[in-house]
Amino acid sequence: MVAMNSSPAPAPAAENLNGLRTRRTRDKILAAARLEFVARGLEGTTMESIARIAKVNKALVYRHFTSKDLLFQEVLAHSYREMRAREAELGFSEDPVIALDQLCAFTLEYYVSNPDFLILVGIENLHKGEHIRRIPLEDLGVGSLLRIMNTVYDRGVVEGKFRPGVDPVELWLLLSSLCWFTVATSYTVDVTFGRNMLSPEELATRRGNIQEMVRRFLQK
Repeated sequence: MVAMNSSPAPAPAAENLNGLRTRRTRDKILAAARLEFVARGLEGTTMESIARIAKVNKALVYRHFTSKDLLFQEVLAHSYREMRAREAELGFSEDPVIALDQLCAFTLEYYVSNPDFLILVGIENLHKGEHIRRIPLEDLGVGSLLRIMNTVYDRGVVEGKFRPGVDPVELWLLLSSLCWFTVATSYTVDVTFGRNMLSPEELATRRGNIQEMVRRFLQK
């Protein structure tokens, strides 16, 4: 009996090329979705508009992401991972006070340079954390952030520069909220007080004030 010839397996080069195309298509869809969610919110965004901006057909969008909610979830997770990755690349000083100043400066500058992140988080809070609940904490980079906060704070306590008994999460909430407010209210503050919060001069002032407030919060 003559064995039937089976179809040849795809060449490794072809498999790699297909994988690369798939990743590129997925990245295009995610980038288009981020633009749409930021501009139109979750309700105002459609899979059709995402497909149009990504320049792919709608069926291909659904092949990668079965629903708009799932797509928003991935955009949100990617945004968190992106910030945490940038944060982890910082070369923190061995001096805990200087390291804390560095973290304040990075956080403010990141929010200023990436207002889309604030908008996406704002959208998620309007939806009461519906999507972020489904994302594993490790995919949000929470562990990386906590390691940084604990390392800087614990070193400061050991060296007698920070008071003991402070919750590092509470410290992060204070630091982040001061930076967040600067960006999130920049337009209304400009109108009501005539302060352009995002001008280089104002940002330098805000950065210094935030660093001082956070340091004073930890002083013994």
